[in-house]
Amino acid sequence: MAMSKTLGKSGFGKAVNSTRASAPPDAPLKAMSLLGRWGRVAQGHVAFGGGCSCGGGMGPVHMSEMEIHVMDYLAAKYSGNTAIQSLLAGRAGYKPNEAGNLGEVLKAIATRSAEAVTNEDQLAMLADLERSIESLDEITR
Repeated sequence: MAMSKTLGKSGFGKAVNSTRASAPPDAPLKAMSLLGRWGRVAQGHVAFGGGCSCGGGMGPVHMSEMEIHVMDYLAAKYSGNTAIQSLLAGRAGYKPNEAGNLGEVLKAIATRSAEAVTNEDQLAMLADLERSIESLDEITR
């Protein structure tokens, strides 16, 4: 196990296990974190055109509609990955342009019940979901 020294704020080095420090984030922990964020974001809605001068006035879009768009994005991006497609359809009830549950995708990864999907693919999908959730969070504020 390799050990290295890092400098903290105080300038004094301390030994750090470099193998662990360089390891990728644990997918289940990342999924749990995103599940909490998604739970907060999913309770909202997005108001398009309300109060702006564009005259669009499309009114509110419920987060369930946005959730389906995110699911469609994941399905399209990972269309060649049968394990992810199975996770989306089987566990999350995904049907193109119709239904899907992001919370179930995140729960499957968090509870390690998405073992057919490689850790690398889980982390890639979580990065995509993190960006989507951040965007939705910003527009619902």
